[in-house]
Amino acid sequence: MSFGNNPADSTGAGGTNSYESRDWLMANAEATRAARLAGHKSPFRRLLDRVRPHRQEPAGDPQSNYGTTDDPPR
Repeated sequence: MSFGNNPADSTGAGGTNSYESRDWLMANAEATRAARLAGHKSPFRRLLDRVRPHRQEPAGDPQSNYGTTDDPPR
């Protein structure tokens, strides 16, 4: 008499449920990838974008010397 300790009774290794689980995981990964390619961001990614400081765009003239006295007064 078996009380569930038989490895053949489990659905994890080689059972049909493992294939169903794998298929579900693959479908979920493909759906997530398609959403990401379409521009969808997860709530976690949106939160990171809001919290992380954004890089500032470079100013108009990269050769400008702010705070120096090289220019003659006008």
